[in-house]
Amino acid sequence: MKRVFISFLFLFSSLSYSQTLVQTVDLPSGTYWNSGYGMVYQDAKYWISSSSSSTGRGIFYAVNSSGAQVDQLNINYPSMRASQGLAFDGTNFWYVERKISKCDIFKVAPDGSVLDSITSSQLFGGNWYMGGAAWDGTGLWVSIYYPNPSAALYKIDVNTKTVVDTISVFGTQPQGIAVKGDTLFYVMDGFEGDDERVYALNLANEDTLFSFHVPETPGSRQNPRGLAWDETFFWLLAEPVGASSGRQLFKYDLGGSGTPGINIPITNVFFPNTTVGNTSIYDLTIYSNGTTTLTVDSIKIAGNGFTYDPISFPLQIPSGNSSDVTLNFTPTDYAVYNGIINIYSNDPVDPVVQVSLKGQGVLSGARIGLTATSHNFGNVWVGEGITYWDFSIFNMGDQNLDVTNLQLFVPEFSVESPSLPFQIFPTDTIDLRAYFYPTQVVTYEDTLKISSNDSTNPVAGVFLEGAGVFNFYNHGYTFWQYQVPPHPNSTSASPRIEALKPINDITGDGIQDVVISTENYWTMCLDGAASGTSFPIWIFTTYMGSNNTGSIGANFEYGVQDAMQIANDLNGDGFNDVILAVGGGNEHVYVLDGTNGEIIWQYGDDINYSLGDFEAVDVQRDFNGDNINDVLAIADGNSAGTGYKRAFLFDGTNGNVIWEHFYPGPNPSFGKTIVSIDDFTGDNIPEVAIAYGNNGSTNQAVRTLNGSNGQEIWTREMIEYEPKELIALPLPGGGTDIIAAEYFNRIHRLDGMSGDITWTYPLGGSAGVIQLNLIEDIDSDQIPDVLIASFAGNGINCLSGGSGTQLWSWQMDFQFGVTAIPDIDNDGGEDVVVGSRDQYLYCINGKGDSVIFQNQFSDWLYSVNVMASIDGNISYEILAGTRDGVVASLSGGTDTVTTVGTSQEIPTDYVLYQNYPNPFNPNTIIEFRIPLVGLVNLKIYDILGREITTLVNEEMQAGNYKIDFDASTLASGIYFYTLQAGDFVATKKMILLK
Repeated sequence: MKRVFISFLFLFSSLSYSQTLVQTVDLPSGTYWNSGYGMVYQDAKYWISSSSSSTGRGIFYAVNSSGAQVDQLNINYPSMRASQGLAFDGTNFWYVERKISKCDIFKVAPDGSVLDSITSSQLFGGNWYMGGAAWDGTGLWVSIYYPNPSAALYKIDVNTKTVVDTISVFGTQPQGIAVKGDTLFYVMDGFEGDDERVYALNLANEDTLFSFHVPETPGSRQNPRGLAWDETFFWLLAEPVGASSGRQLFKYDLGGSGTPGINIPITNVFFPNTTVGNTSIYDLTIYSNGTTTLTVDSIKIAGNGFTYDPISFPLQIPSGNSSDVTLNFTPTDYAVYNGIINIYSNDPVDPVVQVSLKGQGVLSGARIGLTATSHNFGNVWVGEGITYWDFSIFNMGDQNLDVTNLQLFVPEFSVESPSLPFQIFPTDTIDLRAYFYPTQVVTYEDTLKISSNDSTNPVAGVFLEGAGVFNFYNHGYTFWQYQVPPHPNSTSASPRIEALKPINDITGDGIQDVVISTENYWTMCLDGAASGTSFPIWIFTTYMGSNNTGSIGANFEYGVQDAMQIANDLNGDGFNDVILAVGGGNEHVYVLDGTNGEIIWQYGDDINYSLGDFEAVDVQRDFNGDNINDVLAIADGNSAGTGYKRAFLFDGTNGNVIWEHFYPGPNPSFGKTIVSIDDFTGDNIPEVAIAYGNNGSTNQAVRTLNGSNGQEIWTREMIEYEPKELIALPLPGGGTDIIAAEYFNRIHRLDGMSGDITWTYPLGGSAGVIQLNLIEDIDSDQIPDVLIASFAGNGINCLSGGSGTQLWSWQMDFQFGVTAIPDIDNDGGEDVVVGSRDQYLYCINGKGDSVIFQNQFSDWLYSVNVMASIDGNISYEILAGTRDGVVASLSGGTDTVTTVGTSQEIPTDYVLYQNYPNPFNPNTIIEFRIPLVGLVNLKIYDILGREITTLVNEEMQAGNYKIDFDASTLASGIYFYTLQAGDFVATKKMILLK
């Protein structure tokens, strides 16, 4: 055993020998070849084994010098595994087999018979890993790369099966071995930071003769594997240069003058903005980093606008030197120019190097550009329809563009832009949005005039047109849709609509707007009066960071509409606000300003994200006597018992905790939902009902809490599963009972004062309950009835709130949402909207005897709700949300009131009703009611706010009133009527169509 290292000798030797890489050879594609490992030359064939456990077991293939497969050998040994080395002794092959935790060696005849074997235990007394093998004429050499302290080359006497010689190596990861006469070659892998080089040893004295680096991209490993000598050329098996997988053969002339190498460090050239008629230049440096002179044969450029200064070819660059090529960019117009330069050389690895070219041509001065110079909004329904179009202004010049004015003359068109004046830098873009809001059934035209400092076009124009139309929109007509976008921080999260609810008008158009909350962490307020495509008025996200992120309700739960609620007004601005109960890693309650989505207050822990999901909120009643509703919330616990596991009452104005109630149960337990109910303890403060539990455990119950302090009043254990849904059931004589749905199967009515079960209805053992809602009394017992969306086999169910008997069911696929809608089929009773897994929205007669209409969507209907009329009649409209993030507003029909009745009942509140009919010509009825005697004023205004006439201006007694308004002297258009009585003021919109 012998090894001598002399640093100056090694350096001298590495410089005294030259080798030339003359060719790279592609191998066949596939898993086997991508894991090629061992290599040996025999009879004009290059045999390669594979470490692939799926395709390399007991087989190896041969290729010719062009890389084409020409032979294969199947080893007749069924349990043979994949290989990490291959050698040939002149008669037979030696196959290094890679087992799970060691390598063994097998002698294989050319017919595939196994003649002998040598185990690593026999050789080394343990489990060692081999990286290559080679025959030197008298014995078999193998490389060992594990265990690390034993990394070396070992010669084996195959007859005695013993190690007879050892050579130390430079590093710990030796791989392929090859023998050329009296010289042994090995290659070092860089897995543990070793330099990936091929080393040559003199077998007589075992000294290192020279070494050379494998052809790799600097800083990128090539994972070298097998080596071979074919009596003329030296071959290396490694990954292709610049790749991170696969295999390629590298062919060397060991007696050559060296290998030329080209290196161009950049792959992209970006020229600066260049004014038309001018030229920008860039000096591209070509480095010769091989061991001999680099010859550049030619250079070709593809792409208009790009050239290079003349060069005398061939361009000779000595090793270690560089040469510059001057590139020119000369644009002829405002445009983005793209090109490619190909540099051809004698580098055998990279004979063609490609560099991408890009430049922006600009015009002289400030020059305005528009993405479009006209737009047709199409037909938009008159009354509340509004649609929009997005376009952009961009600067084509080399000076800043100053936009000083945007002018429209037709009020039905408007434009949203940055505050004027605004500035656009060269090649930059500003996005604008134009709106069309027709008020009459006519065609509109206007030109948006854009004033700027562009001396060639100081007033640019965008021609706008659109038509106002009015129709009676039948059941299911789509007023608008909106597609929820992916979240930029979590593009894989589902956009499904977890909750959607109407909110009072915040845009001033007289139509309710719509708040949605999605699985991919968005909460948005959409314009309810849109036409065709709606748009967000504001956006809030519950993605606060990689950990502090979640959507509303419990993670992966169906039916979480109760995790988003709309509050009357919590911050005193006169508008509804939005409450969210958030789970996942966020675990917060958020109270959002309904006008802009900004946080009014929040409750939660921004650091710890495993305390428990907030599953539900309620904001229907005032508990502390300040005449502002307060916020109830319930949260889960965690497995450690350190989580929330409680119900909360928060002051609605500021989020201060009024009280907390810790519910019992194992860890974790889940707080499923929470609702407020009428006071029954006599303190004039509402009470609270909560649902909690964990399926398969104890303490699965509904519990009522004293609204003044959160103390337990009564607890009702469920029969089998945790209660998932609660809904308050108002009673005709006052007071509230509770409808409670277990997670599966059973629906209970509980006595609100005692918790006793009044009735139980079984849906079926596998019927998961998704949502409960009430519908007005159907069976004439003066108690609202109960709608149940579930996975029941008989579809949607309606139960008697009084007795619990099934009033009707309608067969359909699983339902994810259900709600009642005021009468839309003119039979005098409420109807039912259902969202189903079969991608249909169903509107069913409230008696359950027919489908009024159905609409198909592109995915499961995940949430449904209703909103007040959009198109001016008295029919409510329908809201639908799907699993794939589509929100739609659909017409509830064309119902109008055609009869006027008289009511002697003394009202309890102020109400201004929608006029009927609406649209009208020329007469319509305006109805209102007042609970107190006082001065009443009712006036009519036009679209510009000018007073048209006064219909009422006198003291009136409490009661119900109907006023006949004759508009025969007025022109068609939109008008408003305003009622003022005491402190009550309300305004409605009406449409006169002649």
